[in-house]
Amino acid sequence: MPDDVRMRGFSVKTDLDMAMNHLRSAVKPLTAEVITLEAALGRTLAQDVVSSEAVPGFDKSAMDGFALKAAETFGASPTDPASFRVIGEVVPGEVGGVRVGTGEAVRIMTGGVCAEGSDAVLMAEYATDQRDTVLANAPVVPGKNVALAGEDIKKGDRVLKKGRVLKPQDLGVLASIRRTKVEVTRQPVVGILSAGNEVVEPDSPEAGVPGRVVNSCRYMLQGLVAQEGAVPRWLGTVPDDPVRLRNAMEAFDGDILLTTGATSTGKEDFLPVVLSEIGELLVHGVNIRPASPVAFGKLGEALAVLLPGNPVAALVGFDVFVRVAIRIQLDQEEGRGNRRVRGRMRRKLASALNRTDFVRVRLMGDGEVEPLRSSGAGILTSVTRADGFVIVPRDEEGFEAGTEVEVYLY
Repeated sequence: MPDDVRMRGFSVKTDLDMAMNHLRSAVKPLTAEVITLEAALGRTLAQDVVSSEAVPGFDKSAMDGFALKAAETFGASPTDPASFRVIGEVVPGEVGGVRVGTGEAVRIMTGGVCAEGSDAVLMAEYATDQRDTVLANAPVVPGKNVALAGEDIKKGDRVLKKGRVLKPQDLGVLASIRRTKVEVTRQPVVGILSAGNEVVEPDSPEAGVPGRVVNSCRYMLQGLVAQEGAVPRWLGTVPDDPVRLRNAMEAFDGDILLTTGATSTGKEDFLPVVLSEIGELLVHGVNIRPASPVAFGKLGEALAVLLPGNPVAALVGFDVFVRVAIRIQLDQEEGRGNRRVRGRMRRKLASALNRTDFVRVRLMGDGEVEPLRSSGAGILTSVTRADGFVIVPRDEEGFEAGTEVEVYLY
C-alpha cells in the first residue's frame, strides 16, 4: 500500500506503465444485457452479430426499367433496337408472379422482385416504351442492374464485431437482418464526487467570493463520462472531513467512483488515506505531468479514481486512466479513443527525463504543431484553445523543432 504523503511529499512516484498494469488488473468487463434496437445507439456489442438472413432476400431491380433476358439485347442499338413484348409490371412490395420467356420483358421499378426467367434489367433511359412492347436501344450483360439475393449480406455472415460501438448505420444493418433486440455490455455507472471546503456550484451565492472555487470539474467529467458511453451520477460536494468523505465513498454502489481534489500532499488531502482504510489503495502518485497526484484503487467491486482538483490535471487523469477503465468495463478495444494526426514541432518542447508529459498543443495551418505557453494545471482555457496534446515519453527530454510528432485530438 502506498504511504501517507500528507505534508511530506512523494518519496517515489509510480511509473506510468506500472500504474497502467495495476489499473488493468483492477478492472474487468461488465455483464451483458439485452436491449431494444431503438435504445442501442452508442451502446457496445457484447457478442458478434451473425446474420440468419440474406440481404437482400431476393433478386431485385436496382433501376427503373425492364427485366428481360440479357442475351436477347446483344447487338441492339438506337438504329437497330431489339423488340420485346411487355407481359406485366412489377412495383416494390409486389411479387409479380410472371415468368419472362423468349422475346418478353416485364416493366419493373427499383426494388421490385425480378421476374423469373430474367437475368438483367434494361434501364428506362435505354428503352423506348411503347406500352405493349419495348424497344431496347442498347445491350445489357447478364446481372446488369440486378441486386442479387445475398449480395449485401449472406446468411451466416458476421456483420458486426463484438466490442463495436453502435452507430446509426449499424442500427440500419441490424434492422435489415430483422434484429429487434441486441445484446450489449452494461453501461458503467460512474459516480462523481467533489471534495473540498472551497468548492461551490456556479449558481451558489458564494461563487466569486475570494477563497471559493467554482466546481468546473463536475461538469467537465460528467460530459467526458457520457461521451465514453458510461452513465454519470453526480454525488455532490463533500467538505474536507475524513468521516464525511468515508461515508460518501462507502455509500457508492456503482462501477467507477471519480473524486476530484483532496488527493495531493496537503494536510487536508484525506482521500487516499480514506480509500486505503475502506478499500485498497493501489497507486498514489504517478510520474506524469499534469495529474501526478492521481490515485486509484479498489472500493469493494468498484474502481475508485482520485483525480486532482485542478481541472486540466483532472482532464489528463481522465484521459490516461478513467477512459481506459471505462473501455475495459465496456469490453472495447483499449486505445485512447482520440483521433490522431501527425505534424512537426514549430519550436523546441522541453521536458524532464523519467516523467511522461502530456502537453497541450495547437495545429497550425502549415502542418506545424505549436505547444501552448499557458501550461498550468489550473488553466482550463488552455484546453479549449488547444486542438489536442502530444505525449513526451519518460525517456525523452522533449522534442526539437522540426521533430515529427503524433497529436491526440480533443
